[in-house]
Amino acid sequence: MNFRTLFSLAASVVPLLSFVASEPVQYCKNGAATNEIDFCMGLLMHRNISTNSDDLYLSMSVTRPGLTSLGWTAIGLGEVMEGALMFIIYGDPMSSEQPIVSIRKSIGHKQPTLVTREDMNGADLRVVRADWHPSASDPKTAVAMVSLVCYSCHLWPGTQVSATSKSQPFMWAWNSKQEFDVFTYDAHLKMHAHHAGAGGWGNFYVDMARSLNTWRNPPGFPPIVPGVHAIGTSESPGLSAAYSVAWFKHDPVLHLHGLIMGVAFLLLFPIGVFAMRSGSTKAFKYHWVVQVVASGFTLAGFVLGLTIGRKLNTFHQFLGITLVACLGVQSILGWRHHMVFLRIRRRTWLSHSHIWLGRAMIIGGWSNLITGLVLRGYSRVSITVMGFAVGLEAIALTSWLLWIKVKAARAERTSRPPADEHKDNTAKYFALGDDEDEDEDEASSSGTLQDEESRPMMEKVEKV
Repeated sequence: MNFRTLFSLAASVVPLLSFVASEPVQYCKNGAATNEIDFCMGLLMHRNISTNSDDLYLSMSVTRPGLTSLGWTAIGLGEVMEGALMFIIYGDPMSSEQPIVSIRKSIGHKQPTLVTREDMNGADLRVVRADWHPSASDPKTAVAMVSLVCYSCHLWPGTQVSATSKSQPFMWAWNSKQEFDVFTYDAHLKMHAHHAGAGGWGNFYVDMARSLNTWRNPPGFPPIVPGVHAIGTSESPGLSAAYSVAWFKHDPVLHLHGLIMGVAFLLLFPIGVFAMRSGSTKAFKYHWVVQVVASGFTLAGFVLGLTIGRKLNTFHQFLGITLVACLGVQSILGWRHHMVFLRIRRRTWLSHSHIWLGRAMIIGGWSNLITGLVLRGYSRVSITVMGFAVGLEAIALTSWLLWIKVKAARAERTSRPPADEHKDNTAKYFALGDDEDEDEDEASSSGTLQDEESRPMMEKVEKV
């Protein structure tokens, strides 16, 4: 067994953390396909050491199906209109003009008015970018891309803006039918629909502290990650999605999916490997029983996963489908390997395929646990803890297998078997299934065979 290769595969999980643990937070409502609001927001906070203030960097995308010029879309810092700092986007994607980004405030539930410099109370807000772009998935859809920065945003006199808040309230609203006579910054806005939810308005809550950085230089604008609904954000007040006390009640199917997959790939599959190499006379039986149970957990988690997403558009989904497809292949390889081994008592290409596919599936399952946390929008702390758990398990399992190999090699050197027995013991084995229908003559030697199957085998060269 090439343990250096296994160490390399295990170590490959660690760099994945730096790839998935991004700082900016994100919130999206993707409703274009069902004629509902469709926007994404990416945000990060920067502690400006030179001014001793907190600057807010915001990226936003607004999708316009059919290249329509109707309606407007808005998000705002605040839980209600009064005191909120609002960013309202509208315009005609078919024209040569940029989308309008109108910065407004409101006194009560009334028509929002433009924000003046005096209103900002020392804060400074600048729109850096506002452009129309064609959608990558549909040429008949336009996307407004907006980037803005609010310097010293904590000075805003309305809703309190805190860079250390775990649950900063935001609001969103939209109108999909208003026709504009002219697109100006102070254009009169017709009211959004009265009911909350997809109809006209809603709230979400942002973990500002998660995005806070103290870099010496100003950061770039946060990227919007495609296919991700929430990162460090929640639709429930209190703590952010990653820390919510009612985390399970908020989306029970999704969390049950993650829990089942975690049990399968962090607990059951590694136990199956441990059982096979334990040296017990029943190691082979323990191995296939545990692996069958782990496969059942994986299939249950897969079915739950299918009920969550409406479409396949993420790496996490494609890797999960691949792992489930490999379960069937792995079972066939294990069964065929076992049947062939009973006849010739040595490894074949079936054996090596079964071993290496099993290793790849465990590594893939570990990786998908991490990407699942990222896709759900868990905190960097949660993602890091999962990464360390996966890394430690990979190192521990690999180290234990190496120790078993070294121990067996020492025993081999001190006590070499007779020539005939030596030939039989050169077989190397790693099987998934048992054969319940073996003949009586095979059963009489099953104890010896199971000893061979569960023992770590050495590479040997025999001279004839």
